[in-house]
Amino acid sequence: MLQTTHLGKSKTGHGGHMTNLRLSIVFLVGLCLGSELALAHHGRGTRYDTSAEIEIHGTIRELVWRNPHVAILIDVANDQGEDVTWVIEHSNVSTLARLGYHRNSLRADQKVIAVINPGSNGDPVGLCQRIILEDGTTIFVRGGDADPND
Repeated sequence: MLQTTHLGKSKTGHGGHMTNLRLSIVFLVGLCLGSELALAHHGRGTRYDTSAEIEIHGTIRELVWRNPHVAILIDVANDQGEDVTWVIEHSNVSTLARLGYHRNSLRADQKVIAVINPGSNGDPVGLCQRIILEDGTTIFVRGGDADPND
């Protein structure tokens, strides 16, 4: 049967139910895609195992002070005694600056313990929870006044 629509009502008397259903489906698909893009930006949903927290002991290779996220490169000796560079992600520059940190808060060749959420696939990457200096001072603490998702 041929169905025509006039001002949102079909001649068969069903109104705009199919149109509303289609709009609802389009809206839900858009919402899902938007959520995926947000997760893709932060990448923490699958990149890091946020249920695990480990300590890595090593030496700062470099502090990369840039947006969207600061990176701390730490050389850590593996089981064979060879250095492996771990890339530790932290918040953005403005969040860390508001907490009093700056590009000189860590320096190359400094020995540290990094407490991190490790990479979920075994790569030497992590999400920084805090850094412990040789004298026991804890810095770069995630949380508190900082947005833990930054």
